[in-house]
Amino acid sequence: MKIDKNIPVPPSAAGGPNKYQWRDMEIGDSVFFDNEPKGAKSRPSTGAYVWGHKNNIKFAARKEGSGVRIWRTE
Repeated sequence: MKIDKNIPVPPSAAGGPNKYQWRDMEIGDSVFFDNEPKGAKSRPSTGAYVWGHKNNIKFAARKEGSGVRIWRTE
């Protein structure tokens, strides 16, 4: 077995930490994701919740037409 050093880990196939730009949002900003299920069942709203929980930031998600809108609230 050969050990390799200094090889960076590529982004996750699931999108990795930069798939959604939650860190760039300010309080009151929102993002719309078309063709997503309602609220907590959508991947973006789950991602916002998890990222926000880890970084002490709050988001709200609401059904809007055929998609979901996510707001940064705190």
